[in-house]
Amino acid sequence: MAITPPTGLDLPSLVGTWHVVATTLPFWRGKRAPVITYGALDGPGLRWSDTVAYEAPGWLGGGWKRHRVVGVDVGDPAVPGRFRWRGAGVLGLLTSDWSYLAVDPAGQWTATWFARATFGVTPEGMDVCARRPDLDPAVIDGVIADLAKRPELAHLGGWFRPER
Repeated sequence: MAITPPTGLDLPSLVGTWHVVATTLPFWRGKRAPVITYGALDGPGLRWSDTVAYEAPGWLGGGWKRHRVVGVDVGDPAVPGRFRWRGAGVLGLLTSDWSYLAVDPAGQWTATWFARATFGVTPEGMDVCARRPDLDPAVIDGVIADLAKRPELAHLGGWFRPER
């Protein structure tokens, strides 16, 4: 299933750093401070660098360690706001389609949908991201409530907030 992004997206304004403030993706459980940084590589919304950074517990009680997952997002020229992510390096075999679900007109938050990744590495899910990690919890709750009203997303749930 492909999700249709909102029309009229200003894709250049979405480049930059976003903090994952709420999610349905189990990948974020047990991790903290997830951040996604998009960088424009070609034209507005055609190709973006995609760097995910987060902290996870080190081996054998070694404290929290910072991790990075790097990839490239290729935009669908027919549907602005829809992308295919492909991992870099050893993750080059992995892909996942993703799309914007909603974008704050003031530019403070976005909601995104992710298809199940290649080989089932991650399931289908959603994130709410914000420019700042301290986005008002009432705003986050409102975004989640609006997404819950969309029939094409009704099968997704289990929202939680990653640790900061």
